[in-house]
Amino acid sequence: MTPVLHTESPIALVTGASSGTGRDIAIALAEDGCDVGILGRRTAALEETAQRIRALGRRACVLTADVCDEQAVAAAVEVFLAWSGGRSDVLVNAAGIPGPLGATVGELALADFDAVMATNLRGPFLTMSHLLPVMCRQGRGRVVNIGGNHGMRGRAGRASYATSKWALRGLTRSAALEAGPHGVTANVVAPGAIAVERMRQRWADQAAAEGVSEEVVLARYVQSLGVALQRPNETADVVATVRFLVSEGGRNITGQEIVVDGGVIV
Repeated sequence: MTPVLHTESPIALVTGASSGTGRDIAIALAEDGCDVGILGRRTAALEETAQRIRALGRRACVLTADVCDEQAVAAAVEVFLAWSGGRSDVLVNAAGIPGPLGATVGELALADFDAVMATNLRGPFLTMSHLLPVMCRQGRGRVVNIGGNHGMRGRAGRASYATSKWALRGLTRSAALEAGPHGVTANVVAPGAIAVERMRQRWADQAAAEGVSEEVVLARYVQSLGVALQRPNETADVVATVRFLVSEGGRNITGQEIVVDGGVIV
């Protein structure tokens, strides 16, 4: 699958690339021919991602920064653009946090609410603020923000997370309208629950505590969420959607939210 087409190797920046979905997206983009800047808070973990990218024959630029920190992001983008020769073809904002689970409005602490909004909304706003002008000057670019299906509905006990993902949709749609005349797309990929190692361990612990199989616990879990396909997301499902949006196949898709949740939001 060929990313944004032009004469040089595409240049991508992926936030949250030290682990999980962000790491897998960064590696997938390298497999597709991109040189990749990887931004996150944990340098050692970013270096591991960089090694995997370089093993694919692509260049990697490690950028240690907190996406909430305006000055740190500005400094990281400056380094990135110096490394890339002033180019930026793909931006994927994958950094995110879930925030408190179960705290209702009235119980949810303001500091916890602000922390989720800072990572999940302020972070993408900062990277887009720096790189969208670069893409618009180039006359090409792809922005993909990783949202969540909680941004398509309310969810009791998840007010901060749901609010951040609803707001990310508005930011992305507005950017799509502003950057569209310059050949730049901006979209949201909205996953449902992803079967990351932390969740798999939770299912295994619950199965052991109840004396049942992990398959029983998993089936009960997806049924409780109303998943039509009766299976949780794998990281690969999200990665495949990002790959499509930054490929030639996604060139005429912008301002959209693609839900990848097995059929919860239907």
